[in-house]
Amino acid sequence: MYHSISDDRSNLSVSVNNFERQIQYLYTSGFKTIQFNSIDEKIKKPLIITFDDGYKDNLINALPILKKYNFTSICFVVSDLIGKSNIWDKNNSNYVYKELLSKNDIKVCLDNGMFIGSHGKSHRSLIELNTDEIIREIKISKTVLENIIGNKIDCFSYPFGSVTKLSANLVNKSYHFAVSTMRSRFDTNKHKNYFIPRVHMSNNLNRFKLFMKIKTFYEDIKYNEKQLHM
Repeated sequence: MYHSISDDRSNLSVSVNNFERQIQYLYTSGFKTIQFNSIDEKIKKPLIITFDDGYKDNLINALPILKKYNFTSICFVVSDLIGKSNIWDKNNSNYVYKELLSKNDIKVCLDNGMFIGSHGKSHRSLIELNTDEIIREIKISKTVLENIIGNKIDCFSYPFGSVTKLSANLVNKSYHFAVSTMRSRFDTNKHKNYFIPRVHMSNNLNRFKLFMKIKTFYEDIKYNEKQLHM
């Protein structure tokens, strides 16, 4: 799980050089990128690279590196904020203005073999909304994005990683897959397709830390309990 690929030193950014080091490590370790519709297939060392929020730097900085190593990725986009900025962060003390992908940027990503998913209509936490509001967030975003790309949107990323039983069930009715911020590798025998955990990628990963993240099947129980409001 990535967010921004930038040298701006914001909390969610991985620098361009560090991102390439991480991708190169995954490539030389023999990983192969897949998409969610192949998640149950028996593939040796499968990997899904995800980007939350839809930052423009995913296109400018990340895409050339991914193509260099013949990797694909999926970017989860906020449909109301296409071509705008990360306004959901404005009240944070460490706020850094970040431009988001435009409609044309999205098409360029698709033309270069990348994929798009939904990150909601307005990046609102689903646990703070009533049933009708949740349905609007997940269904309107799906419709808008499908109209832009001319294809089905089957994947959803919970804004802020927050999810309740209600929101998970509603998402499951509109999408085949949904990703959380729960910290773990995906296990088909353990995790549901509408609550897929991910491995967090940060800016301070040396080769040993990256090895441990990828090789060790782990879960941060306290973090998971905090994220899973069920």
